[in-house]
Amino acid sequence: MDVDHGGGDPAIVLGVRYAAHDTYDRVVIDLKGAMPGYNAQWVAKLLQDGSGKNFHVPGGAYLQILLNPAEAHDAKGAPTWKGGPVFPAKLGNITHVVKTGDFEGYVGVGLVLDHQAAFDLKEQTGPDRLVIDVAH
Repeated sequence: MDVDHGGGDPAIVLGVRYAAHDTYDRVVIDLKGAMPGYNAQWVAKLLQDGSGKNFHVPGGAYLQILLNPAEAHDAKGAPTWKGGPVFPAKLGNITHVVKTGDFEGYVGVGLVLDHQAAFDLKEQTGPDRLVIDVAH
């Protein structure tokens, strides 16, 4: 799934939060600025942006979301999405959320799942955010 919003100033990733619901897990990427373009795809493993090193987080499936143009740091280089890079989630299907990178205008968010399942992405405003729902 590819969505292009035509460039412009990078969105700032303020953080990522997640919670389990009855039949799905929800991941919310909180943003400041215009909605960036994004790509979501199933991958064989989660790799660190820039270096290409494997995160080695065990799972049954991996969903990679790349936002562009986006940054997860401020003008002085301090992270705006703090912690990680691996965040234990322990939800119904999502076991971990991984900050795969903040490199050359791309911010990567990896989801480690027990198994591959249907997912849906939604853009929401007030505040700006990208919402990913993954079935259990």
